[in-house]
Amino acid sequence: MEYSVLLSKLRKKGYEPQAYGRENPSQDLLSARIWEPDQTAFDPATLYLSSASLLPDPKLTDSFTIFCCGESADFSRYARSSFAVVYFGDSVSQAALFNTALESLSELQEVTAGMHLLVNALFSGNGLQYLTDTAARLFGNPIYVVDLQHKYLAMSAGLVPDNAFFNEESRSGYISEQGVAAIRANRLDEKIRRSNTAYYCFNDLAQKGMLVDAVRIQEIEVGHIMMLESEHPFRDYDADFFHRFSNLVSMELQKDSAYARNKGVMYSYFLSDLLTNPGQDASKIRQRLRLLGYNLKETFYIVAIPPAGHSTSDLQLNVILDCLIQIFSGSIYVIYEDTIVFFISRALFQNLSEYEMSRLSDYLSANQLKAGISNFFRQLEDMPYFYQQAVDAVRLGLKLKDPSPVYYYSDYYAYKMLETAESSGINIRFLIHPGLMRLYLYDQKKGTELIDTLREYLHHPGQTSLVAKDLHIHKNTLLYRLGKIKELIGCGLTEGEEYMNMNFSMMIMKYLGMM
Repeated sequence: MEYSVLLSKLRKKGYEPQAYGRENPSQDLLSARIWEPDQTAFDPATLYLSSASLLPDPKLTDSFTIFCCGESADFSRYARSSFAVVYFGDSVSQAALFNTALESLSELQEVTAGMHLLVNALFSGNGLQYLTDTAARLFGNPIYVVDLQHKYLAMSAGLVPDNAFFNEESRSGYISEQGVAAIRANRLDEKIRRSNTAYYCFNDLAQKGMLVDAVRIQEIEVGHIMMLESEHPFRDYDADFFHRFSNLVSMELQKDSAYARNKGVMYSYFLSDLLTNPGQDASKIRQRLRLLGYNLKETFYIVAIPPAGHSTSDLQLNVILDCLIQIFSGSIYVIYEDTIVFFISRALFQNLSEYEMSRLSDYLSANQLKAGISNFFRQLEDMPYFYQQAVDAVRLGLKLKDPSPVYYYSDYYAYKMLETAESSGINIRFLIHPGLMRLYLYDQKKGTELIDTLREYLHHPGQTSLVAKDLHIHKNTLLYRLGKIKELIGCGLTEGEEYMNMNFSMMIMKYLGMM
């Protein structure tokens, strides 16, 4: 039994312990024995009992716990000791203190046996649901695991309370709006955080008592576990046992990268859930976000740094994430499948700002990173598709050897179409305009640069002075080249469709690495 839990139990029984020295609130005390004055070795998991007149030397460097009673001593000597001394007063007999402490510690045997079964369930590889079902059988009451966006991650099977409120929540998969309001009104989250063990409260909506505890990963709160007092009353040691179960739930959730790597940010789970489980009801998603205090705008973007975009960087994903959070303030973010993902919500005619993009570009360039940005979208249920757009933008940008640190999918959608056509068995090389192919072969044979000249001209159609300046040639030289180009491709480049055909063929050649 944890040191802090044991002291809490003794206080409830009327004792008034006074502690000195170095306490370890989470230290497990597994047995109790009378301290002997000639003892030199101490076990930190053993609770030692003594009279106040026969205490160990305060200079001992061992870490352990000793309870004492009887006539008071000079406890100031133990203020800086390496072990904890807990005094219970002069009206308490050593025998009574020993029996009371031993009675509390004996509960540990049942907890230990239960923990053995739960640890086996944890390492069975059967997941959170199996662990929760195993715990419910041991406690004999229904158990629920929820994340910080109030979504049920697991509900014990078999033990279902005969209660309309819980039945409705079970069907929806979320704590109801009424339930969330009750949690906030009772400041339940704050009370749980202040408690050293599972917190008992009465659920007015279910008309049942509940034990609730926080689930933490690396000291960061990521969810809660709840047990309803519906089948039989809680036992004295259930709170301590349930608190230990919360640690196992934490270990199970750490197997899921969404929990292990996102620092317990409640919105991260919303984003991860949408990416993992497409096709959800958008109205319910919006309602959950509203309950969590996040107000969506009219349009959305996905910014992603997939593995290909950070493989050459020496930075860890969490370091990159922390820096990007400062750039895209107010966004929702997650590390999903080794990809940093930002969900950005904007007003209908508000794009990502020049300031944001400038800072993003500078940071990415400085750290050899690549990011993709999706087209904007308006339906939350479409998020997985636009996430893929952002990932594809990076992949295609790298394939085409684009040196830019930021890839917009709007610049690469045609290449995605070519990739799709190629994967379906179409030889896209045969789609190149025959005139452009003649021009390509002419360059190969003559060593000329007519393809490059045409490409620059297509970028600035009709602006011969600008094209000549960019190519660092005289305007007359450009006009001569354009005449030769028009002769070889068989068209005068006077119509929009001709420009479109040439541009598209240029894209195919670039995609195939021909230029």
